[in-house]
Amino acid sequence: MSESKGKKFEDYFKIVKHKLPYWDELPEIDLYMDQVIALMDKYLSFHKTDENSTIITHSMINNYVKLGIMPAPIKKKYSREHIAYLIIICSLKQALPISDIKDLIEIRVKRTSIEETLNFFSDLYDSTFNTVLAIGKKFSLKNASEDALFGDTALFMAMGSGASKYIATQIVEINKRNKSKREN
Repeated sequence: MSESKGKKFEDYFKIVKHKLPYWDELPEIDLYMDQVIALMDKYLSFHKTDENSTIITHSMINNYVKLGIMPAPIKKKYSREHIAYLIIICSLKQALPISDIKDLIEIRVKRTSIEETLNFFSDLYDSTFNTVLAIGKKFSLKNASEDALFGDTALFMAMGSGASKYIATQIVEINKRNKSKREN
């Protein structure tokens, strides 16, 4: 336990700031499926739970197209637009069901473009990550022992994730009900 004296939150976790790309950082040329998968792995590798996990597969991309969450490729090539959709989908699937992701993307893209949606999403991700990290640091300082740091801080983060998922799901459901009422 004496090891924990003087150590900071970052000393234990080596938390690196994650950054999602903005529209202008996406490739300007169209890519084939294997290139898209490699790019998603580069952009979203921090979502991997271990070295063997995958961010996205051929079948996942095909399913997203079949479900209408993203547009179909043109002549088996994927543009910036497709990559933007995939960044958003792959990031949100950590917390929400695909049907809710589809609804959220549709709501946002109706108001703006996919370009603006990706830029908004990247900004939102950055500020959310920093906020959660700051709360985690503050919480861990209250629980100075190493056992509390690992146990209680992890529990706090998991509970926060669960609460956020619940609230997001409720908001999406309310929107669905309101949309249904407007259509009837």
